[in-house]
Amino acid sequence: MSAAISENPQGRHGSWPFIVAGILLVLALAAYAWAWIGTSERARDIDADTALLNSTERLLAGLTTIETSERGFVLTGLEDFLEPYRAARPQIEPSLAQLRDDWGRTAADPAILERIEASARTEIEFIEEVIRVRRDEGFEPAATVVRSGRGKANMDVFRADIGEAQDGARKRIGIAEAADRRSGGIAAIAFTIAVLVGLALAWLAFWRHRDGRRTAQLLSRVLDNAPVGLAFVDAEGRLKRANPLFAGMVGGDANALVGQNLFEAYPDLRRNLEQPLRAVIDGRAGTTNVEVLLPTGGERERILAVSIFPLFLTRRGDKSIDHGAGLVATDQTEAIDAQRRTRDSEARFRMIADSIPQMAWIADDTGHISWYNKRWFDFTGTTLQEMQGLGWRKVHHPDHEARVVADFQKALQIGEVWEDTFPLRAADGSYRWFLSQALPIRDDTGRVFRWFGTNTDVTRQRAFEEELAAARDAAENANRAKSQFLANMSHELRTPLSAVIGYTEMLEEEVEELGEASLLGDLRKIKGNARHLLSLINDVLDLSKIEADRMEVFPESFDVSEMIADVASTVGSLIEKKENRLEIEADGALGSMHTDQVKLRQCLINLFSNAAKFTEKGTIRLVARRSLRDGRDWLSFAVSDTGIGMSLEQTQKLFERFTQVDASTTRRFGGTGLGLAITRSFCRMLGGDISVASEEGKGSCFTILIPAELDVAATEEEAAAPAQPGPEPAEGAKLVLVIDDDQSARDLMTRFLAREGFAVQTAADGLSGLQFARDLRPSIILLDVTMPRMDGWAVLRSLKSDPDLQSIPVVMVTVIDEHHLGYSLGAADYLIKPVEWDKLRGVVDRLSLAEPVEILAIDDDEDALERAVAMLGRAGFEMRTAANGREGLERARERKPGLVLLDLMMPVMDGFDFLREFRANPDWADVPVIVLTSKDMDREDWRALQGQADKVLNKARVGMKDLIAQLRVTLGRGDGEPKRDAVGNIESEHVG
Repeated sequence: MSAAISENPQGRHGSWPFIVAGILLVLALAAYAWAWIGTSERARDIDADTALLNSTERLLAGLTTIETSERGFVLTGLEDFLEPYRAARPQIEPSLAQLRDDWGRTAADPAILERIEASARTEIEFIEEVIRVRRDEGFEPAATVVRSGRGKANMDVFRADIGEAQDGARKRIGIAEAADRRSGGIAAIAFTIAVLVGLALAWLAFWRHRDGRRTAQLLSRVLDNAPVGLAFVDAEGRLKRANPLFAGMVGGDANALVGQNLFEAYPDLRRNLEQPLRAVIDGRAGTTNVEVLLPTGGERERILAVSIFPLFLTRRGDKSIDHGAGLVATDQTEAIDAQRRTRDSEARFRMIADSIPQMAWIADDTGHISWYNKRWFDFTGTTLQEMQGLGWRKVHHPDHEARVVADFQKALQIGEVWEDTFPLRAADGSYRWFLSQALPIRDDTGRVFRWFGTNTDVTRQRAFEEELAAARDAAENANRAKSQFLANMSHELRTPLSAVIGYTEMLEEEVEELGEASLLGDLRKIKGNARHLLSLINDVLDLSKIEADRMEVFPESFDVSEMIADVASTVGSLIEKKENRLEIEADGALGSMHTDQVKLRQCLINLFSNAAKFTEKGTIRLVARRSLRDGRDWLSFAVSDTGIGMSLEQTQKLFERFTQVDASTTRRFGGTGLGLAITRSFCRMLGGDISVASEEGKGSCFTILIPAELDVAATEEEAAAPAQPGPEPAEGAKLVLVIDDDQSARDLMTRFLAREGFAVQTAADGLSGLQFARDLRPSIILLDVTMPRMDGWAVLRSLKSDPDLQSIPVVMVTVIDEHHLGYSLGAADYLIKPVEWDKLRGVVDRLSLAEPVEILAIDDDEDALERAVAMLGRAGFEMRTAANGREGLERARERKPGLVLLDLMMPVMDGFDFLREFRANPDWADVPVIVLTSKDMDREDWRALQGQADKVLNKARVGMKDLIAQLRVTLGRGDGEPKRDAVGNIESEHVG
């Protein structure tokens, strides 16, 4: 570029060319100034966003290191794995502080910073919780905390926010750089225009004084206010003119040095500028962006970009009489520093990326990977050229490649975080397992334009997991083998014990009939010891069920005071054996409970038995209380004694299985050491717990605390219902409708009738009772008189006036003695409250009388069959027997039985196969089947009996008298109810 200025000696030209040129120069310089100012501001913005990128990378690297260290510690339990955690943990808060400082200097959204800080601290708290659980409780609890997904969800949020912040910073940097490029173009154009116009004006003003001082002054002002440094030298290098900005850049007073050689006036320019300036003057060809370094007196040097262009002055006829050069200087110190910082930031990012323990990579929105960190190439032994695009598939195991690619492509399509585990081939050809994760990076519109991924080597962790899984499987197999052994042994032991107990009961009856009272004591001792041995076997079996998580809870509603009285009656003789006294202190407002009554009874009986064992000529006391805690009703049962007591050391191992306080206690008092362990397990199954307080030599106090409602939702629903059905009856049972406004009366009659084999529906008032009668058509109606809304007399009149209902027998059950009125209105019978249950039984039996039925007993135990035939025959039942399931089917084909009494464990055909074939015959679908077995039932057994058997009874827990009562209940001919055994349970389950 060069500039030629022609002289006009006549001076006839007007001022308008100078004005136009001046305006053009001002506009050009303004454009250049605008570009320069924008470049400076963008340099500061780029610097701030670069610092933000560095801060987020440091924070992400630190938290990733802590997370990786925590995972290794959880898997191995080795403290060495926490060394990275200990090194990185103290740096988190400084990193957050630096991030806040850097964030404030950018245009980033403060809400993202708040989320990042919250996520980082939440993740630190979670990691510290996992480490604490691993140290204090072991692997499984810690693994449970990890599997909850809280840590992963939090890290996903954290990484997403970090990615969003980095993406915003990179986008702002990209926008600034693009703007710089545009500004550079504008600046170049403006510079060219400014130089041309400025030089033209300068030379015109210098050589054409006659054209007016205003033009010279305008030119001077333009030069003095130009946003770039301008200087002019002649052919000898003497300074002709320099604006203040140029003087300020190079240091010195421009006016004082005019006329001096440029390099003598500014010696610091000689090193970088002398040769380029001479080349322009001699060669008449311009040069641009000569870098000039100037000392500032500090550590930093000032960096100028100087462009040089030739100048020459001609007269008319284009004869040159003088020439020189113009210099345009811009201060590039800040811009170059910003570029250097950007390069340093990129270098630091590469250093961090290459230093993290994971392999890292960046892919575009199509999945093509353009960058890997050094660890990737070190591990795979590949090059960037090999891995570009989809080259990463080359190092994937062929058995996993298709699945991994499909899952990754799916993540690309839906834009969600991708995570997978698969093997990658190392440089030596071996494969190692990696946990791979990729995070989508989105622009301001939410579009995914980049993915950042890592691969973490988890080969050792997988080996640990496989070893742990193998150890767990081995332990579970051993536990299953133990449980199966206990179940088999319990079956083998229960069968002969059931025979001993059964024959003893038969002998008791025969001895009583023969009048040989002297033998009754011995027989009762035999039966008592047999039952004691049976209870020990049951304890072991209960323990095996608890350990195998096969013990189920069967909640029911019952009156607490009645349950306590029943338990006290059961343990009375046991407590009196050592001349002890039983005291019961029960709160008058104990009310009812909804929980597993059998297990609660067994817990109390175990505590009474334990107290009676260690107390002699003392007092055993039960204190029962109801209290409100945390908005729930709780029942406490405290059983205390004045026995031998225990020391603090002894109480600490009291609830351990197969453990008593010491060996001397076992020798002196006996026992297996299972009772209290089972009691604690039952209490916890019921939602409560048990505690003990004891003083050696003074006695002990065991306190059970359990909630009054095991299932609050179900209980509330039951209480809100206007009418409730009784316990589920056997299929085909006759329905009795109980109409009474007294809840207690309804509950008592429901329980009684259900035990007698009836289905029961209750109604709380006369109107609902009439509606139930019309909808259900019951076999019998039990009706109270004094009720709200509609009394019993009105209900009776309505029933007897309805042609569809008048044939249903109605039994009045009331406190009002109005027999004649009841009979006159059509009542079938009349009972006065309180009801005598024998009378009620007789009434309902009479009103629901059925034909006699025949029982088919199927069992391979000949002794058991003989006892059944003898005892059930005496009770008035007709009996037929079969030794296995195949014989049982043949007997059924000969004549349809009224009921089948079935054992499960038999040769030829067991009870399960018999039931399947028996129920396959539609002619036998209505025959009730009661399973009577010694087998320990597991969930598979119950599932097999589902819908096949009506009831399941355990031989070990049911006596012959109880069996007779249960048969009568099932057949709807009950004249008694099943009795509870020493631990208060008759196992009678509805199945189907």
